[in-house]
Amino acid sequence: MNAIESLMEKKGAFDYILLETTGLADPGNLAPLFWVDEGLGSTIYLDGIVTLVDAKNILRSLDDPNGKVEKDQDHDSHGPLMTTAHVQISHADVVVINKADLVTAEQLEDVKARIQAINGLAKIHVTEQSEVPQLEGVLLDLHAYDQVENLDATEKGHSHLDPVRCSL
Repeated sequence: MNAIESLMEKKGAFDYILLETTGLADPGNLAPLFWVDEGLGSTIYLDGIVTLVDAKNILRSLDDPNGKVEKDQDHDSHGPLMTTAHVQISHADVVVINKADLVTAEQLEDVKARIQAINGLAKIHVTEQSEVPQLEGVLLDLHAYDQVENLDATEKGHSHLDPVRCSL
């Protein structure tokens, strides 16, 4: 947040700031910062969270027992732990499935079904070689948080578990 605030002070207004969060286990912790940080809340508009997945490897990542998110005080003690991939998909407003040319049509359908089981609200776009047909409405201008002021922050949300992981 300090880096973004500093950038805003030095450079002024921007059309867009895209935060690439590869390696960030829980992008859900980032979004609320734009609403609670008074400096950013007044100058930056959070448009949405986009998650990029690799069509060829995402199912392996979802099933990887070594990719589990560490248990912490906020995690319920029942049920399976989610992998980092689960968490990233569950927080996405848009999921871009890339490298579709490297999988069969059947494998691609399996990937889509698995993603929809984790996050049925996210828009899914399928790409090859990272080519997005257009930015507006696909990756930009999502308006996913336009109604954030109507959210009840006192209620604890929940994540949808991947039915494949729950049956293991």
